[in-house]
Amino acid sequence: MSHPVREVQLKAEYAGEYPTLVPGQWYTAAAVAGLVKGFRIIREGADVRFTTRVLTPLKFEFRGGAPRRGSWMGMRTRRLDRHSVHHAIAS
Repeated sequence: MSHPVREVQLKAEYAGEYPTLVPGQWYTAAAVAGLVKGFRIIREGADVRFTTRVLTPLKFEFRGGAPRRGSWMGMRTRRLDRHSVHHAIAS
């Protein structure tokens, strides 16, 4: 069966790092990426840089959709848009 939406499941050995995810259960990749970003922001602070893939094949298995190729480096995100708007208003 083909899955048009990219999905991920957490590998069991990394369950301790992401207590809100059930290992082996499939989730939409976009939702889990947001969750993992949130964990990193809490752990590392608001200035954390996402220069590598948020969901790594080391910790997650993937199915469906089109796999992301390359790096996120230099790509704009909604988080960056909020940051830019905040600075524009403050100026």
